[in-house]
Parts: sequence; C-alpha cells; structure tokens
Amino acid sequence: MTNAIDKINTRIEVIDPFKESVNSLLVVVFPNSASKNFAFALNIAQLADVYAVTEVGGKTMNLAVFSRCRDQAGKAIALIKYANSWKGVMYFCRGKLLVNRYQIVKVIECFLESCSCRDNKAHCHIVIDDPFLERIQDMSLTISIRMVDVPLLKKECTIDLYSFPCKYLYNRFKFQKNHPSTPQDQVQAGGVEIGVDVCPNFNPDEFNVVGSRRVLKDIGVATKKWTR
Repeated sequence: MTNAIDKINTRIEVIDPFKESVNSLLVVVFPNSASKNFAFALNIAQLADVYAVTEVGGKTMNLAVFSRCRDQAGKAIALIKYANSWKGVMYFCRGKLLVNRYQIVKVIECFLESCSCRDNKAHCHIVIDDPFLERIQDMSLTISIRMVDVPLLKKECTIDLYSFPCKYLYNRFKFQKNHPSTPQDQVQAGGVEIGVDVCPNFNPDEFNVVGSRRVLKDIGVATKKWTR
C-alpha cells in the first residue's frame, strides 16, 4: 500500500537523459534500491543541478544531471561509488550511454585533482618535443660493422617544445603526420575517442609552442685518415 501511495504522489517527469548529457558532465539514472546506501545516494542525486523522477522502459528511475564544475564533479563521483554495484544503473555522457564507466570516472577524478592545484595547467599539461619532427636518429633496422674506432659526426640543432594540453590523453594518443586536420583538431578528436573532452579543463587549442632546446644530431661517420 505504501509503495502505491508513493507512486501516486511522485511526479513523473519526462526527461531525455541522452539530450541532458550533451552539455553536462554526467547523467546518472538509477532505480530505487533496498541497499543501505540508497538514502545517501538519493540525497547526493537530489543535490545535482537537475534531479527528477522519470520513467525508462516503463520503470520509475531517479535521474541526476551533474554540470561541468568542481562541486558537481565531486558529487557525481560520490554517487557512482554508492551506486556502483546496483543493477539497472545507467550513465550518460556526451549524448551516449556509457557501456564502460571506468574511463569517465578516471577523467572526472583527474579533473578533481587539477582543481586542487593553484594552476591547473601545472597538473594538466605536459611539455613534449615537436611530435612532427623527423627522428633525431634513424631507427630503421640496420646492421653495421665498424672495424676501426671512428667517431660519429654530430651536428647541433634546435627543436621546438610544445605544450600538450592533457597528460591523461598523451600516452593514449598519437599524432598522424601529413593528416589534413590541424594538430589541435587531432588532439580534440583523440579527446573525444578517449572521453577526456568531458573535462572542463580540456582545451585542444592550447597545443602550441612553448620554447625550444638544443640537441645533437648524428650526421654520419668521420673519415679515417691513414698514415704511413
């Protein structure tokens, strides 16, 4: 009887979680649960920028929309941890249903770490060598036998240093040389593929030159002079 009264008194709203997730950090949809943590989870959900009771597939569900800011990100992570093992929980991000929430959780946690830094770029950015530069040393498979002790000739040259705007993405991304898109657009596309584009700090346009450094480049082998 109590459940029936609750259902009658609950206002069911029609909300599209796919649409709501396009411009938000994360949308979490979860059913009522007998878990001892349900009351805590529901309280967190009600602190989201948007909270509603809706129907998904004919089933009454709780829906929480978290916006792209530090406070809401912290709440989103807390709700995920409470509802982690419940059946029927769904996560929406960037207009799609997430099959694996692991990646987005790592991205949100990385964003929260950056919020504790005085300068978030000190956390987010990494300085790298020019990614389109020809390798300083030829790495093709070659076999050479040197019968005499002849020094290699080296030449000093300057290479540009770039600021890569997301260290979380860096080890999961590779530039394509001669690609028709700009390096910044390649970074942006890589961010979409991995899911870091949801991070409020992610700005592909911040991929740019920040300095230079001097290096020695091998240019050949010195000629041995023979004397009688």
